[in-house]
Amino acid sequence: MKVVTDELNIGMFTSRSFEMYFGGRSFAVFDIETTGLSPASSSVMLSGILMPDGDRCQTWQFFAEGPEDEEAILMKTYEILDSVDYIVTFNGKHFDVPFIENRGRKYGLNWHFAGYDLDLYLLVNGQPQIKSVLPNLKQKTVEIFMGVGSERDDRINGGDSVDLYYRYLERPSASLAKTIMLHNHDDIVQLYRLMPIIAMCDLDRSMYRMGFQAGDYRITKIGFSGRDLVCEGFQTTSPVDYISFPSEERPYSLNMNSKSAAFKLIVPGECQSGAIYFDARAILGENSEIERYPSFADGYLIASDHGAVNHLEINAFLMEFFIRISDRI
Repeated sequence: MKVVTDELNIGMFTSRSFEMYFGGRSFAVFDIETTGLSPASSSVMLSGILMPDGDRCQTWQFFAEGPEDEEAILMKTYEILDSVDYIVTFNGKHFDVPFIENRGRKYGLNWHFAGYDLDLYLLVNGQPQIKSVLPNLKQKTVEIFMGVGSERDDRINGGDSVDLYYRYLERPSASLAKTIMLHNHDDIVQLYRLMPIIAMCDLDRSMYRMGFQAGDYRITKIGFSGRDLVCEGFQTTSPVDYISFPSEERPYSLNMNSKSAAFKLIVPGECQSGAIYFDARAILGENSEIERYPSFADGYLIASDHGAVNHLEINAFLMEFFIRISDRI
C-alpha cells in the first residue's frame, strides 16, 4: 500500500446555521476510487481523506499497488473515519460509504460508519434554486458554479482512473499512479472548497429532511401524523430501553429500544386557524433556548402554519429535547 500525505492552507467554512448542527464536531472529507460501481465485483483502488485543523488541512491517500492491498486500505480508512464525528462526501451516502462497508465483509471486517454523512450531493439536490441553473449535479459542475473549478490540476475523470489503474496493474508506473492519485487528491480538496455552498442552501429544511445529530441521538425522520409531530432515529451511545406515555409532567410519547437502538417520539399537537402547534414550554420547561425563536409564542411552538412547516424551530426544539432527555432517563 502506497501512502501519500499533503498539507494545505484553506480557510474553513462556517456560518450561524451550520454551527447549529455541526459546531464543535470533528469531521473529515472522504472520497474513494474504485475499479467499478458494484462492491460485489469491484474493489477499492484508492481512498482519500482530508482533515481540517483551522485554516490548515492534511490529506491522506492510500493507494493499492496490487489487489492484496485493499484490506489494509480499508482498515486504515475505517480507523480514520472512526476518529471523527461526521464526514463530508459527494454522493457518499449512496456510494462511497456502503461500498467500503460491503468490501470489508469480504475480509471479515464487520465495519459500519457510526458518524453522520453530510452528503453535499444530496444537499444540493434538494435545492431547486441551485438545480435550476445547473446542467447536472456532477462535482466538477458544482465546482464551476461555485467559482473554484480552476483550482483543479487533474484532467481525468473517474472512468479514466479505472482504465489507468488496470494499465498500472499490468505494468506499474510511478507516472500512472501519480495521475490517478492527483484526481482523487483534487476531488477531496475541491469538495472541501465546495462547503461554502451550504450558505446558499436552505440548511434547516435540508436537515429536517436528511436528519441530524442531537446530543447522543441521531434523528433520521421527522414528519407529521395528523396534527402530531413524529420523530424517529436511533441512540448512538449506550442504547437503553425506555417508555414514556403522555402525562401532565411529560406531555409526549417516547419509546426507546436498547436492542435496535431505535427511538420514536410523538409530540401531541393542536390545530387552530390553519396552524399546528404544541406546548413546548411544558415539554422543555422555562427559559429554554426555543423561546427566542419567532414561531414561539405564549409557551407554544407553531410547527406549521397553513401547511408551511417551520423547519428551523422544529429542528431546534428536537435538538434541545434530546440533549435534555439524557438527564431525565
